[in-house]
Amino acid sequence: MKTQVRLNQYERGIVDSLIQSFGYTAQAARKLVVDYVEVIRKLGGYDTCYDHAERLVQAKTIELKPEDWLKRIHQIAKEAAQDKGILHLEARLHANIR
Repeated sequence: MKTQVRLNQYERGIVDSLIQSFGYTAQAARKLVVDYVEVIRKLGGYDTCYDHAERLVQAKTIELKPEDWLKRIHQIAKEAAQDKGILHLEARLHANIR
């Protein structure tokens, strides 16, 4: 049995966007947000509620499970943490110029 999830204001805004812009019923919109709430919280509230609602609709359409989305987010974050940036490339460039 799933525990009741308390949505914050941003998450309720996503529910409203699903209802107003994508034709979801209130119950279906809330269920979709609750199903993906961990993903929403991991991504943060930087984008508009509409943009996030659109992503959820796309995820549902392609049957992307929240667990798989979270794994991909984690993988991207891990790769970014290991990225050395461009400093090593700049060092080579400066060495070739001299």
